[in-house]
Amino acid sequence: MLVAEEIAAVLFSQRLPLTAYIATVTRDFHVSEDIFQEVCVKAVSRENDFETSEHLIHWARVVGKNRAIDVLRARHGHYSGLSDSLLATLADEWPRKAQADGLAEALSACLERLTANNRELLRLRYFERRSCPDVAALMGRKLETIYQALTRVHKSLGDCMRARLQHEGS
Repeated sequence: MLVAEEIAAVLFSQRLPLTAYIATVTRDFHVSEDIFQEVCVKAVSRENDFETSEHLIHWARVVGKNRAIDVLRARHGHYSGLSDSLLATLADEWPRKAQADGLAEALSACLERLTANNRELLRLRYFERRSCPDVAALMGRKLETIYQALTRVHKSLGDCMRARLQHEGS
């Protein structure tokens, strides 16, 4: 059985993958961080309920997903995100800590290679969750130009990530 200190250590070592998993439900990093903190508090209060760290991580994913859906339903009246079966598949295949750290490092390096304009485009579209027409207006560009730029950036990031991860795997 895990004690409070072990629970906290496991959860904080898995912070990035757990928060990222919750963010697949919320589509909002800040909300997923809040939910992760709630999950941590709830887990520590259940000291001695978890037999292994794997049991704890599985529990945290399920509780985090359910809490995220509840938050979205409270805010929007419904949840229209990923299906339960897809979320279950993601939970089973979700990267472990070392893989998540490698992905985060690769993504960070690949983002640094983008132009400042492309990083701004990504910030507006994904971190501020603005629509493409809003991004076009804010950047003073045509909507079609924004769509094309996003397509190029996605391809560039994908190619860069694959290359970096393949290089690290060799």
